[in-house]
Amino acid sequence: MTRICTMLILSVILLTACSLSKDKGPCDGIICDNGPLTFYFKLVDPNTGHDLVYGDHAIIPLDSVRNHVKYQAIDTLVRVKQVIDPVRKRAYMIFMMTGGPQSLRVGTPGKAIQYKVDVKTKSAGCCGSLVSDVLLNDDPAPITRDSTGIYLIPYKL
Repeated sequence: MTRICTMLILSVILLTACSLSKDKGPCDGIICDNGPLTFYFKLVDPNTGHDLVYGDHAIIPLDSVRNHVKYQAIDTLVRVKQVIDPVRKRAYMIFMMTGGPQSLRVGTPGKAIQYKVDVKTKSAGCCGSLVSDVLLNDDPAPITRDSTGIYLIPYKL
C-alpha cells in the first residue's frame, strides 16, 4: 500500500512538472509543408443550377476549363482536374491556387469567359488554411456552395 501511494504521489508530481509553459503555443515545434490551396467547384447554369460540364446538361467540354496562372515570369494555362462520383452521378472540378493573380478561363465554341478568382482563407489547425469564401471578378458577394461544400460558379451561356 505504501508503494502504491508513493508511486501515485510521484506520478502526480511528474505530471504537474510536465505542464505546458504559457509562452509556448500549441503549434510550437511543428514543421509545416504547405502545398497549394485547393477549392472545389462546378460550373452551373444560373437559372436551373444544372452542372454544365458533367451529366445530362453538360455543354462545356472539360478540356476548355483552365486555371490561368500569372506569377513572376510564369504565364500559363493549366487544365483543371475533375473528380467523378458515378454512384451519385455527380462530379466537381478542382482549382489549385499557386500564388499570384489567378483566373478561371472557360472556353466554349465562339465564346470564352475569364473569371478573376479571389479566394479568402481561414486557419485550419497548425499548418493549414482552408477556403472560406470565393469571390469572382471583384464582386464583394461570395459565390454560394452546395450542401457538400462545392462552390457553384454561375456560367451564363
